[in-house]
Amino acid sequence: MGYYIRKLRWKKSAPQWKVQFLSYKKKDFPDSKAKKPKKEWDIPKERWRTLGFHSLMSIGEANARAKQLNAQEFIKHQEERIRKMELDRNHTLLLHQSVLPSEFVAEFELRFIRSRDSETIQGKRRTSRAQILWQAAEKLIIAVKIDPSEWFYSIHEIYDYFHQKQLSLRYIYAIIKIANLWGFFISRKLARPFLAIPLPRGYEKQRLLEAYYCKKRKARRPSQPLTPEILKQASSRMNRLNFNWLFLSVWFGLRPKEIDNLHHKDLWSTETLPNGRIVLWVYQTKIISLPPEDRWKPIPILFDEQRFALKIIESGKFRRPILRTVHKYFGPNIDLYGGRKGFSDLMLSMGHSFENISIWMGHSTLDRTWRSYKSKKKFHLP
Repeated sequence: MGYYIRKLRWKKSAPQWKVQFLSYKKKDFPDSKAKKPKKEWDIPKERWRTLGFHSLMSIGEANARAKQLNAQEFIKHQEERIRKMELDRNHTLLLHQSVLPSEFVAEFELRFIRSRDSETIQGKRRTSRAQILWQAAEKLIIAVKIDPSEWFYSIHEIYDYFHQKQLSLRYIYAIIKIANLWGFFISRKLARPFLAIPLPRGYEKQRLLEAYYCKKRKARRPSQPLTPEILKQASSRMNRLNFNWLFLSVWFGLRPKEIDNLHHKDLWSTETLPNGRIVLWVYQTKIISLPPEDRWKPIPILFDEQRFALKIIESGKFRRPILRTVHKYFGPNIDLYGGRKGFSDLMLSMGHSFENISIWMGHSTLDRTWRSYKSKKKFHLP
């Protein structure tokens, strides 16, 4: 946006140029349907003197004056923008201070948000999940502008905030947990009663779920299963190391990190049973609530594909593909968990019991396997 000098080659008398104003702002032409509208109009000669132009100027001098005007206009807009940003920042700080007093916030973060090893001699550690959730809870507290002692009586306003933000139910539960912790803390400091925000149930829960799945940007959903048939179709086009990595995922149902750990020989082993059956033992680094000796899970080698997969592990010729590669060959709905997502149905289709499959996947309960890894659209007949 700014002034522009257009040369008039066909004109014989001076000046052989004219002053125009060029604009890309939609407010100058509200009826336009163009994504990037552009409009230019001539500046009448009556206004030239006010702007510093006159008819005796050469085209070079006119261009120089136009650049000067544009620079002045740019500085003016910058100053206005900076002033507006400063006003917005001051308003935000006042609003923040009114509902989140800085002294109490500092003590709350020190007690409940920052871990004891968050700052070391080497410097600050990366932002923890608790800090991310606390930032989200702060936005909630500032947006609703309700005293924590009144939250229980204003749960509909809080649920409406989550409905507007279109957050996932799991994320909402985590934010409510942190917000309730703050509400208890500040109410105790101010000697006020406090009742926690209840988790949404029934109609409110359904409403929040519908808002999350109907939002314009695509919601992140669990991976679709990667079956042996789908993997085989891409075998001739994929990098062999990437294909081998996915092959291990499909036929052993391992987590991505567990497949990567198979490069370390101390994190897996094999055992030959008296009947000649081979069992692959894999160490689960994700499981930290059990003693180290209880973190190993067994996967019996039952099929030719699994025997081939064991040879891949022994050779070490496998490498994790990047997510973009997986999407390229299998579509946007399958990610690195695709093989693990399809493992339970693959084993059920081959006649194995659900209890054994849950053990092979390393789950502590059958409910975990059923809820997250069993396709509800498939059934298996004996």
